[in-house]
Amino acid sequence: MNFTTLKGNVSFWNNFAPWYEKWISRGEYHRLIVNEISHMIEPGWNVLDIGAGTGALSVPLSSLGCNVIALESIREMRNTLNDKVESLHISNINIYSESWDDIPVNSVQGLDLVIACNSLHLVRGGLMKGMTRVFESMASYICLVTEVNQGISIDFKDINKLQDSHNFLYIKNLALDSSFYFESMDEVRKLEALLNHKINTTFEDGRLVQKDTTDVAVLWWEKK
Repeated sequence: MNFTTLKGNVSFWNNFAPWYEKWISRGEYHRLIVNEISHMIEPGWNVLDIGAGTGALSVPLSSLGCNVIALESIREMRNTLNDKVESLHISNINIYSESWDDIPVNSVQGLDLVIACNSLHLVRGGLMKGMTRVFESMASYICLVTEVNQGISIDFKDINKLQDSHNFLYIKNLALDSSFYFESMDEVRKLEALLNHKINTTFEDGRLVQKDTTDVAVLWWEKK
């Protein structure tokens, strides 16, 4: 399942939150992303995770010693993340309900890292507007993670031209397994009803799965 193709209002994303958590907890999508990020960060960093969802990156970043501000405007995503933080007794994640559109950039100064993973295409003005505000945060490092093969035209040179405060470090392309594993056909039918399209499944090692892959770009900048 590729998430940059999903669109919907606040109600849709609230209803989708439990399915998002099932997808990240049962699959492998974020494993390589977390591994890539782990090479760059240091314990003690203050990190802003834009569009944190149910904690696919916030929780691993906290376990690596970062102090995480998890920005998530969707109530049910936030609730799931909060339950996870409480059950795991995590003390270095703070969850905020503001969207990246609405939070004042000057309120998130002094950050070591701002990371946005498959989230900025959903803000007003899309990826370009979202990244303009990310650069304005003047974080020491910036990491953009975005799917690149989903019919969305992205020119990373144009993104870099949005600012003159950071040096571009590198881009890493990752081929990810974005499969969705189901526990029953009842789950498949319920998700089909929410997405309003048919989900093609097969069996793999006794598990019901929608097989899918996606290509992701991971880009890094460092403040001058």
